[in-house]
This record gives sequence, structure tokens and C-alpha cells, in this order.
Amino acid sequence: MDITIKNESDRFNCRVGAIIYNENKTKILLEKQKNEIYMFPGGRLDIQEDSNKAIKRELNEELNLKIDLTLKYIIEMFVRSSKTKYHEIGFYYLTQIKESQIGDGFKSLDGNGVFYWIPVHDLNNYHILATPIKNKIIQEEIDNLELEHLIYKEY
Repeated sequence: MDITIKNESDRFNCRVGAIIYNENKTKILLEKQKNEIYMFPGGRLDIQEDSNKAIKRELNEELNLKIDLTLKYIIEMFVRSSKTKYHEIGFYYLTQIKESQIGDGFKSLDGNGVFYWIPVHDLNNYHILATPIKNKIIQEEIDNLELEHLIYKEY
């Protein structure tokens, strides 16, 4: 059972995500959702599951990847869709793979989305839910492996 609490107007999630660079760090792997929103590969934590185990499980389920990752960001996000306010706590891990491991347009193995390699210089043209992480990538502030805590509020 994943960690989600919701009522008529609010939703709380606990999520893991992977910031996956290609081998020369010019592209990021993102999952396109049906509504033109892009997300970092990952998903929700299950109850009694730590974030490292969760991200490895999610990457295996979606992409059949078994890779090492480093925790880079803990992010608290407060965002709004048309009807719902979201409060999300996310654990985002950093890694790098060869672009050939996952082809452009790869359909998620769990059937929920399609993955694309997006050039870093084009990220501003995409609606990515984890906006502060997108901004860190664009501004090239993601090179060190030091853990950072981010808070992002849209409302």
C-alpha cells in the first residue's frame, strides 16, 4: 500500500524519483504522462519501505533498471492542480546511465507512461512537476553529491 492521504480538496504523497543523466550529462530521462506533464522516473513509497529500496523497486518495475543511486534532494512541494492542493515529500536520487540502455519513447513496463531523453538545454520547454529540481539542473547546480533540502510552494 503506497503512502497517500487524500480528501475532497487535498492530497499528501510521499514519493521517490530518479534524476537520470545520459553518459555525457546532456540529457535527462523523463516520463511523459497523458496530460503533457513530465516527471522524473519513480513513484510512491509503500508503507514500511525506505526511500532507497523504493526507488530501486520503481526503476526495476518501470524500466527494468538495476543501478546504484545517490540521494541528492529531499523536497517538500506544495502545488495545486485545477481542483486539488498537493503536499508532497519527495526523495530524489541522482544517477547516470548510457542513453542506449533506455531508448527514446520507451513505454513504461507498468503501462503508465512513456520515457524520453530530454536535452538539458530544452528543459524550460517542458512542464515538469518537480520545478525546483528542473531549475537546479538548468542552472547546473546539481554537480556535487551533497544532500540538499528544498521547499517549494506554489500557493
